[in-house]
Amino acid sequence: MKNLTKFGIVALLLVSLAGSVFAFSGRGFGNEETRQAIESGDYETWKEAMTSQLTEERFNQMKENHNQMAEKKAGMQEQRESVEAAIEAEDYDAWVLAVETCPRENKFAETVTEENFKTFVAMHNAMQDKDFETAKALAEELGLEKPEGKMGGRFGHRMHNMPSE
Repeated sequence: MKNLTKFGIVALLLVSLAGSVFAFSGRGFGNEETRQAIESGDYETWKEAMTSQLTEERFNQMKENHNQMAEKKAGMQEQRESVEAAIEAEDYDAWVLAVETCPRENKFAETVTEENFKTFVAMHNAMQDKDFETAKALAEELGLEKPEGKMGGRFGHRMHNMPSE
């Protein structure tokens, strides 16, 4: 669940960064007047220029973007809970249904089969218990690719970012 929070924060930062880029490129809130005010250090002129561009239309767009992000986050949370519940129940069919619409999780479905699902569950449980050596051995047994960094691609990243719950 921590990963969802991190994703939301990263998404918000990216939106803010995009807004900053537009502001200083003459689009969005920024224009020549705001750029000059910043360069000259004239706070009052900058404040006036920025305030003059605050409109109800812009507010409504920001509100809509916020609501869309919140809906997406809630959907991702619900999907992750479905994946977790299927793993906890050791229910392969429920797990397949839960991961089929999630690109990140669906990549595991390429490797994990009904025959080796119990090994996948054991790997998951080892990660939950922070027994990374066992989890790594089970991942290798499953043939999961190694991610970048200390442990390789997707798998290593997920192992080190597992919720501490």
